Amino acid sequence: MWSYCKECQVCQQHKPSISKLAGHMQSTPVVEPGHMLGIDLMGPFPKSSKLNEHLLVVVNYCSKWVELFPLRVAKAPQIARILIEEIFTRWGTPMYLVSDRGTQFTSQLLSLVCKQWSVIQKLTTAAHPQTNLTERVNRTLKTMISSYVQDHHRHWDRWLAEFRFAINTAWQESTGFTPAEVTLGRKLKGPLERAINRPPDPDSPAYPVLERQKELIRTVQRNVERAQAKQRRYYDLRRRSAHYQIGDLVWVRTHPLSRASDGFMAKLAVKWKGPARIVKCLGPVNCSVAFIDDPDRVDTFHVQNLKPFHGTFDNVTK
Repeated sequence: MWSYCKECQVCQQHKPSISKLAGHMQSTPVVEPGHMLGIDLMGPFPKSSKLNEHLLVVVNYCSKWVELFPLRVAKAPQIARILIEEIFTRWGTPMYLVSDRGTQFTSQLLSLVCKQWSVIQKLTTAAHPQTNLTERVNRTLKTMISSYVQDHHRHWDRWLAEFRFAINTAWQESTGFTPAEVTLGRKLKGPLERAINRPPDPDSPAYPVLERQKELIRTVQRNVERAQAKQRRYYDLRRRSAHYQIGDLVWVRTHPLSRASDGFMAKLAVKWKGPARIVKCLGPVNCSVAFIDDPDRVDTFHVQNLKPFHGTFDNVTK
């Protein structure tokens, strides 16, 4: 009786999972500023007076430096132009470029640009955008924008330069420095700092700029490692280990959206689709799966969006 209930496919598809989410935190190692960049799109926003509707956000994984670019159209050509003219030729080419699986970032044009500039694209897994650091920056930006525009939502792009300056001059708990210090080797002074500026201490030791910057990066690495260890400790309290092997059958979590016009309600839809077969393990928390009913369809998922399929292969093929 227990086996029969456990292997019921209807129950496996519809019952929610009440256990801890699978997959422990995987921290991104800090190498140097510009080694890895995150990129993401925000919007669409209400069309502004400058006809902008989207915001391209670029974040440096090491220094947390942020660049913001309002866009009228969020398509691959515009993004490729900004990467070449404003990022690669201004700050240098990164080793990795992290983005979600939006059509703009998976386009042939952006892939070609990355190959031409020797940049390796890294795409986040489906329905798990936490990998991209820009998601955290986006949350901060939404708060800043909403605080200023209030009811005038078409003014969302009016203070982007000030928002960028505020983020890049704010002290970061994970690095122990401001993004400007790590990126430029100095603090950026605003009106307040100029007003209360103090002369430098004559007794302070003077170091060569290059040596000072190298020591700064080493300090940032140590601070980030400590911060990541702290974050991982609290994150993993709410997580469990999940291990899959090639050939395992799994269910894949669905993320349906309600459509009242079609008489469809997300809360009543199946919570798991499949079954699917693990075809490749990409690391501790990511797996490539192929769906049984469509073997040519292969996608990558975080283990929190997978759960074991209970039953036999004969039941699947029926």
